[in-house]
Amino acid sequence: MGARLGNEGKYTEALDTFKLFLNERKKIYGEEDYFLTQPYMMLGITYKNLGQNDMALSSYKLAETNFFLRSDPPQGLLGSIYINLGNVYRAQLDYSNALNYYDQALSVYQSQTSVDLEDISNAYYAIAEIEFVTQNYQSVIDIAEKCYASADTSNQIYFDNIMGGSYYNLKQFERADYHYKHAISFSQQYYDKGLDLAYAYMSYAEFLSAINNFEKAIEKLSLAYKILQEQQNFGTELSTYYEYEGNIFRNRAINTQEINRFKREKRQNLLKAIGSYKKGLTALEVDQNNPENSDIEIQQTRSLIDCIGLIKLIGDVYLEIALLDNENKGIDFSTNLDYALSCYNNTSNLIQQARKEISNDESKIQLSNLQYQTISKIIETAYLAYNYSGNQEFLDIAFNNSEQLKSSALFDKIANELAQENSLIPDSLLELERKLNNTIANYSELQYEELSYNEPDSSLLEEYNDKIFNASRQRDELNRYMEESYPDYYQLKYSNSTLSLNDIQNRLERKEAIVEYFLAEPTTEKIENGSNTDTLTSLYTFFITNDNIEFQKKTLSNAEIEALEETFRFMSSTDYMFTHNEDAKNYCVSSNNLYKVLMAPYEQYLDEKHLTIIPDGKLNYISFDGLLKSLPDTSETIRFNELDYLIKDVNINYANSVNIFLKNKMSKPKLRNHTLAFAPEYHSEEFEMTGTSYKLAPLPGVQKEVDAISKSVNTTIFEKEKATEQNFRKESGNFDILHLAMHAYINDSLPAFSRLAFTQNMDSTTLSADGWLNTADIYNLNLNARMTVLSACNTGVGQLQKGEGLMSLARGFLYAGCPSVVMSLWEVEDVAGTKIMTSFYKYLKAGKTKDEALRLAKLKYLDESNSRLAHPHYWMSFKCIGDNSPVYTSYDLYFFAVLILLIIAFSIDQGIRIKKARRNRQA
Repeated sequence: MGARLGNEGKYTEALDTFKLFLNERKKIYGEEDYFLTQPYMMLGITYKNLGQNDMALSSYKLAETNFFLRSDPPQGLLGSIYINLGNVYRAQLDYSNALNYYDQALSVYQSQTSVDLEDISNAYYAIAEIEFVTQNYQSVIDIAEKCYASADTSNQIYFDNIMGGSYYNLKQFERADYHYKHAISFSQQYYDKGLDLAYAYMSYAEFLSAINNFEKAIEKLSLAYKILQEQQNFGTELSTYYEYEGNIFRNRAINTQEINRFKREKRQNLLKAIGSYKKGLTALEVDQNNPENSDIEIQQTRSLIDCIGLIKLIGDVYLEIALLDNENKGIDFSTNLDYALSCYNNTSNLIQQARKEISNDESKIQLSNLQYQTISKIIETAYLAYNYSGNQEFLDIAFNNSEQLKSSALFDKIANELAQENSLIPDSLLELERKLNNTIANYSELQYEELSYNEPDSSLLEEYNDKIFNASRQRDELNRYMEESYPDYYQLKYSNSTLSLNDIQNRLERKEAIVEYFLAEPTTEKIENGSNTDTLTSLYTFFITNDNIEFQKKTLSNAEIEALEETFRFMSSTDYMFTHNEDAKNYCVSSNNLYKVLMAPYEQYLDEKHLTIIPDGKLNYISFDGLLKSLPDTSETIRFNELDYLIKDVNINYANSVNIFLKNKMSKPKLRNHTLAFAPEYHSEEFEMTGTSYKLAPLPGVQKEVDAISKSVNTTIFEKEKATEQNFRKESGNFDILHLAMHAYINDSLPAFSRLAFTQNMDSTTLSADGWLNTADIYNLNLNARMTVLSACNTGVGQLQKGEGLMSLARGFLYAGCPSVVMSLWEVEDVAGTKIMTSFYKYLKAGKTKDEALRLAKLKYLDESNSRLAHPHYWMSFKCIGDNSPVYTSYDLYFFAVLILLIIAFSIDQGIRIKKARRNRQA
């Protein structure tokens, strides 16, 4: 009966029925027994359909616990439990966890004595859906082609639809069309008037609308509606129908040349689109379907991701309506901007809410990709509203949302650690969490290494996957336990701890300035005649001092984007020793053009300032040191040591976000000022990474480098055969400054496995002693250092992730608790690197801030170099990111302290002399 009620969409009644079913089973079998598995499963499915994901998770976990109480339970049921657990995590936008459960279900199905091909195809389809929502379209196609022939008819229809969507996104429209039509044909043949056919019609209609075939799209959509009308009053399929209907209203062409008529008819269509999207929210059983007027707090919904998508679409349409009135900018313009902002803020808040409930970094990063489009729209809309009204509130909205996409997972990590530190969670639980993280990192690396072989061992892969799966599950259960058992931790973790612009200004010193960029890059709006119609790249800039804020937008031309790319190419080129004068001139022009875009609008405020830059997108690759304030005489030979670099006038620091920068500055200073330096010795050892062979070439300069540093600051050195990974793991938590002079290798496809090369131990069978420290390992170190210096190649570069920046080795040290990192943007030349690092430590010892010490070291190198050796590649690579405060007390402070003591002593002596003189006169 409960199943029948569920099939009819009467989930509340079904829930009551399954509760009765569970109670009857408990009367017969007790509180724990294998025969409770099924009722708990049915409860989980019903809670999921009601949008009560926490209750669904709890029910599925109880189903799993009771399942294992039988000595030889049917494995197919376990696979079903894991599929359903994955579905809940997917609904919570925790895609990484969902994928773990789907993979585990697939492993269970494949290990059965009697293999059920339908179960296997179900698991593969669930995996394909995750690949689709995370935009890995080729992976979707690979999975579908692998198991399409063996799938049952229903799954073949699902695979046809998802392949149609994948081919569409890959711009292969003929293949997309074929699969959509094939899905309809199969559905008509086997499931006439069923939801599968309705969904096939809707998917095809959305595709037709995207290629501007609106008439045919409406025809297919109406066929879907006839089916849905008979079968559903609520549900995701009905919500999808209304979404697609709204898209057709929104995108339909207006056939008129008369501008006022165009605006009037376009506005009517857009309002119809909003009406359809709101009906979609109602179909998802969202209590409040007016996101332009109220804050949406969704505890229950059929689909969080669909709900977020519809609210964003409503915001997009309100923004379009506002822009129809962009010339006149009347009251409707302002009202519709407000409506759009309200919708976007609801979307962003819901994603932030989902983010807080996720414990794994990978899923948080995937959420940042999802959030990027919403944040771009918020900043665009807030800028328009701020420009129109001058209201500070819109500036705050734009800035706060820009901050949300600046290393958001890293910020969450810092906020979580602060919550743990300021609550009553026992150290034993925190240590258990750290061990679980290490287990996940170690077995993930073993899995990655095994997969890199031409013929990986399937039994080993299964073992590693089980270890990762079990540790991940224990970590999630531990996090849930800590949240439930320690309310103060929960409140601190989920509180909004970001700083307002006024708070930021109050914390800045007079000599500090911050410039934060947000790069809104082109997005494909629609397809016209099979080609993309792209928006332009917009650069939004926030310039902040303690007494001034500037908020500006600039639409970047193709020439300005090319200037950015050309500047980086020249700085990082490996052919720097063979630079032609024409190439140098091109660099000067592009670098100067980039200066005009990025810094010239604020140069009047930069005198005697310490400038902290928060870059975004491709700007992460640029060394701002090398921006030229003025052009040299390009008719003459370019002399690199005489160019008008920005660094000659300004101290330049970098940060992941303003909030992270200021939180790190607030951390308590440590007093040891003791440096740990590692300088391995290599013997041309060969290794493979992602199918490419590499050789660890000797670096004779690194021993000289650490020896020179030790002459300036108190240093413990591990060099040559002692510079092992094991020694670093053992000692790294005990020092104030970490200095690593060694090779680094960047894995762009899997950033977690970029690695630092310590002295190699070919005989080691353990990952913690093999000589490789990867980014995932670094995440799990417990560092107390105030600064890490990565005097290695490319330590500041890696895969660019929206919302996180560069997934670099340097990020790993920031994530591990080190508030400041000096890193490199490209391959460091051995001799130049040694000179700059030696000078850097001398200036640090003199009490300079980190950014000023690095600037002075670079300028010293420039002064002592001829034009060829002053090529930007030699000296610009190093950058300081994070807390820029000094690590040593300034000599000037010692001088003033001694001077003050002498003045006091002199005053006391003079006082004594005067008193003696008075007594002598009186005598």
